[in-house]
Amino acid sequence: MTIAEIRGKISQTGQNLSERMEDLLTSDIFGCMRYLPLQRALVPFLQTARSLHGNIVLIPGGILRTYWSFWPWLESPGRIPCEPDVIVGLETEESHVHLMLVEAKYYSGLSSEEDERAEPNDQLARELDNLDALSCAALGWGTHLRIASRVLLLVTQDMGMPRKLVAQSLAEYQRKRSKQGDIYWTSWRFLQSILEKNLKQENSPQDVAVMEDILQLLLRKGLSVFRGIDPITTRFGVPQFYVMPERAYAWPMVPAQIRVSFRYEVKENG
Repeated sequence: MTIAEIRGKISQTGQNLSERMEDLLTSDIFGCMRYLPLQRALVPFLQTARSLHGNIVLIPGGILRTYWSFWPWLESPGRIPCEPDVIVGLETEESHVHLMLVEAKYYSGLSSEEDERAEPNDQLARELDNLDALSCAALGWGTHLRIASRVLLLVTQDMGMPRKLVAQSLAEYQRKRSKQGDIYWTSWRFLQSILEKNLKQENSPQDVAVMEDILQLLLRKGLSVFRGIDPITTRFGVPQFYVMPERAYAWPMVPAQIRVSFRYEVKENG
């Protein structure tokens, strides 16, 4: 965790380091998740993801080990190389590994778009293409591991999926590889409630410190969710005579002669 970000020591003018650096944000948050129990941050965060086709990320049970690769260079024959932000591997029994390739965004868009080449070049389509050919051995995790599932996860600060962007990437992948893919999406902002909930039931001082640091960083960067305004009586001791009782408003009855006169005037003016 880069504590300097929380304390505001990094220049906001870009003279030192920009607070908008996606690599730094990825390093801070996923780097901290690496040291937490899976159920405290990583797994519930992955479970917030949804795909354009409405699918959810299926987290396997009985996870024995977690593998991490930050900014790995992926290069396979017949594919344009790429460098995703993080690849997470969840190992279960019989050396099966479930891959999660993470592309994290903060303010910037995709780094590449479709071109005339035969291979997918749009950033997400290119990552999907390389993910399809990826092996655990290429990541240095071991030749004995076998990949059981592959997921590409896009993380942005949006409150809703950037559906047009995701659809364009999937369209190029399908057009150039003649098969369907799927891209999952979640928001940095969804992590706030996960941390707040788990902080209430965490007894480990070390894990509390890590989760609090992540939460403070999210709040500092404005990656939170607006939850409305608390009633004033929950914040201040307002005297009772200032508090309006709950009641339903009823419209007053209009005298019959007025209603007749009104209908008559409308008819005459019409």
